Amino acid sequence: MEQKPYILEEYGEDLQRCMCCGLCRSLCPTYSLKGWESGSPRGRVQILKALLEGGIRANPFVMDRIYSCALCGYCLWRCPSGVRTTDAFKAARAILVEKGSYPEAIDTIEANILQAHNLYGFKKALWKKTIESMKAEAAMPWDKKEGIIYFPGCVTSLTKEGSEIAKASAYILDKAGLSWTTLGEEEWCCGNPLILSGKTLHAKDFALHNSEAVRNLGAKILVTSCAGCYRTFSQEYPRLIGSLGFQVLHITQLIESLLSRGKLNMEAAVPLRATYHDPCDLGRHSKVYEPPRNILKAIRGLELKEGARNRSTAACCGGGGLLRFTDPEGSMEIGFKRLREAQALGVEALISACPTCKLNLSEASSKANIGLRILDVTEIVAKAIQK
Repeated sequence: MEQKPYILEEYGEDLQRCMCCGLCRSLCPTYSLKGWESGSPRGRVQILKALLEGGIRANPFVMDRIYSCALCGYCLWRCPSGVRTTDAFKAARAILVEKGSYPEAIDTIEANILQAHNLYGFKKALWKKTIESMKAEAAMPWDKKEGIIYFPGCVTSLTKEGSEIAKASAYILDKAGLSWTTLGEEEWCCGNPLILSGKTLHAKDFALHNSEAVRNLGAKILVTSCAGCYRTFSQEYPRLIGSLGFQVLHITQLIESLLSRGKLNMEAAVPLRATYHDPCDLGRHSKVYEPPRNILKAIRGLELKEGARNRSTAACCGGGGLLRFTDPEGSMEIGFKRLREAQALGVEALISACPTCKLNLSEASSKANIGLRILDVTEIVAKAIQK
């Protein structure tokens, strides 16, 4: 029997607590873009209540509203009644999948993950190219039992933008003198896209496979540079399979720890005016706000400028919640808006800590000819430790 990570009936009391105050609408990226009340968090909650009470059935209208959400979590943070909005929205997607009312792109995502074990359906040969590029950065033995597992994830391993993060991460781990490796061909997609899409039938299988692969290598720590993978391992896996038996860290948490213990020296200057972009999965959903900032502040020559919206109120990049697949145009529009906010600060670069943020904002910057460099924290750190 399928073990669903989110069941809509369990959020019935949450939905009833909604006071319809509308505070959730103020910075909701999709509401500000579309302007639909039914596409605001408040509107979606009312749709979910109607679904539960039988006042409305799954249909294209409901599908559009529920899948046009980036699951950024702003409404979750802003709600004075504590309605667990994003969890309820994920539960609603699972119901829509059961009813056969979901975007076609979701079938492709599921097929890719089940057949190729990655989001894009790419063959392992492409993934191996990223592994080889990482090996070029790290003078350490591979494919053996080590204390730390580095888990790049699909976007980091299989996109041009992400591969730079993988190489930088390998370089950092190597220069820190850590005993580490990867899961090699045993690395499967973390399964987050299955949960986000509502196609949750096999999510537990992926959690079991990856966690067992980590334990089989005797690792005590799993490190990932992907904000989505980090949230999945630290929050979704315990929901599905209980205790993992190893610690989960985002790479910025590890780097901050290495710096504080004098295990990593950032001696090279990196002259750059930049702003930091909080990934939704790392920031609002996981409360990891300070490690990336502390790292960037420690780099000589880097001038860090904070935007008006930061940390819990940070703007979404537009790439979350599978919006890049279910509403590509909306995803880009949200990305354009985020870049204009950064551009107004007079910076040269926007730095994030998530491959999906880098991917979506890089594409938006290119399409809008904005000219901002989109970088990851790991890339900046790698430059700072080069001699």
